[in-house]
Amino acid sequence: MKSAPFVMHQAHSQSNILDLLDQYGEDARVIAGGQTLVPVLAMRVASPDHLIDINKVIDLKNFGVTDGALQVGAGVRQSELEHWSELRKTQPLLNMMFPWIAHTPIRNRGTVCGSIAHADPSAELVLGLAVLEGSVTLASKKKKRVVQAKDFFLGALQTSRQSNEFIEAVQFPIRGPHAGFGFAEYGYRHGDFAVVAVAVIKEDDVWTIGFGGIDDVVRIYKCTAISLDQVKQFIDELAAETEVREDPTATSGLRRHLMRTLGARACQQAMEFKSGEIR
Repeated sequence: MKSAPFVMHQAHSQSNILDLLDQYGEDARVIAGGQTLVPVLAMRVASPDHLIDINKVIDLKNFGVTDGALQVGAGVRQSELEHWSELRKTQPLLNMMFPWIAHTPIRNRGTVCGSIAHADPSAELVLGLAVLEGSVTLASKKKKRVVQAKDFFLGALQTSRQSNEFIEAVQFPIRGPHAGFGFAEYGYRHGDFAVVAVAVIKEDDVWTIGFGGIDDVVRIYKCTAISLDQVKQFIDELAAETEVREDPTATSGLRRHLMRTLGARACQQAMEFKSGEIR
């Protein structure tokens, strides 16, 4: 299929983006990498009358550490962040995730904020933002607001962004130097969206465990455990008791099994994690 006709607008400044969104609202979409939006347009899942290209807005291509968080602008390519020399030290969890995100050509074009905007509950960056308890900065012509990840993702491909807003940046909070991290994922082919993905953060005896792919939003759980056996028992109970999605790609039974096995693997990584090491 081909997309429905649309008008392309080349934005040259952030104020230009905001003016266009204020003018066209629900009839407009922002495009940067286009790795998600272009297929959506081609399948006519969405048919906006206007596309706003933000690739020439230099201010949106910045990323770095600000106020204890890794802040990533709307124009930052996934590969730019992936190959940043400080990523392993600054955000070890994202460093673990990047090799699992699609394929190199996709990461070379796709943006970090674009993945967050798409809000697929099986996407690694969506899981990462949720488990790190990050936030999204939304800008409109009238105001700017910061929304916590838990309030931003409303459902599969659904967010709290208003039609006159765009994602200016996302913030991934930096955890303390003694935090441990783990990540495990299963997909049918490398580069596919995860059937189930698990991200774990261990801070002393407090564990934060995030599951992607089991529901219409990422599910985050916390527990206190002094041993690996205790946290594995917690995950086993979650897998037995939690309502888990069943669809044509996987049964709920398979997803429960993956919650247990991948969860145990990610927790083992977090337990053994040493700052500065690649895992």
